[in-house]
Amino acid sequence: MKTRRRQLLLGAAAFAMTGRARADGDGQWSRIRQSGVLKVAFYNDFAPFSDDGKGVDVDVATALVARMGLRMAPMFFDADENMDDDLRNMVWKGHYMGYGPADLMMHVPVDRDYMARQDKVDFIAPYHRERYAVAYDRDKVDRLESMQPFEQLDFGVVVDTLPDSLMLSADGGRYRSRIRHFPTLDLAVKALQAGEVAGVMALQGELEAALAGAARFAVVVPPLALLNTRQWPVGIAIRRGESELGRSIMTAMNDLTTNGEIGDIMAKHGVVWRKP
Repeated sequence: MKTRRRQLLLGAAAFAMTGRARADGDGQWSRIRQSGVLKVAFYNDFAPFSDDGKGVDVDVATALVARMGLRMAPMFFDADENMDDDLRNMVWKGHYMGYGPADLMMHVPVDRDYMARQDKVDFIAPYHRERYAVAYDRDKVDRLESMQPFEQLDFGVVVDTLPDSLMLSADGGRYRSRIRHFPTLDLAVKALQAGEVAGVMALQGELEAALAGAARFAVVVPPLALLNTRQWPVGIAIRRGESELGRSIMTAMNDLTTNGEIGDIMAKHGVVWRKP
């Protein structure tokens, strides 16, 4: 998956649904109800949320659509250069190759600043809270109270991500010589498990799932001022103005959150649910 999309998942927690509507918004909801089918877009290659047709987002969407009394038609897609492209391709316009748009797209950042720049998309129904984290090897690091151990121990990051940029410059660049770059998080985690690196920084949900049940590894908030309070909700994107669809989605998501089903789905995939 393109890494720029991940770097976009940053910002203060915020939630809004605008009242501006397209003329055919409620007509679209009527067509959905008549067909009984809701088209849902998921990222490819984004474990544990959506990968090879399964994951947290797939299960959440399945439960959501069932709660709405509809059937789901999944649409899996590869991330484009940035999230603006993804929203255009999968939410409000459709890809020039003829794929999409869907009725909704899973796993978008409900971020105040980013939402303010969008005039064709509404961001609704947050169902999880994400942040960056550090996974470290307890056999090599007793307790991670600062990043100082990684002045002497190798540390893994995925190339061209926020953790990559941050670790290159953090604390005056003192960790630069110990950074090891990996093309994917899967390879970085395998290096951690093999003892080739002592720590890895990435999105917390991805690290939790990748290391679920392995007592040797801890997943903690990074002891870096820039990241230790930075969190953001993850929610759903729909075309702007589809008010009836939006209300139905939010009602169903609220039910799934209240009855604990969202937390159960997260736990099944090794992710700790964090209330948005």
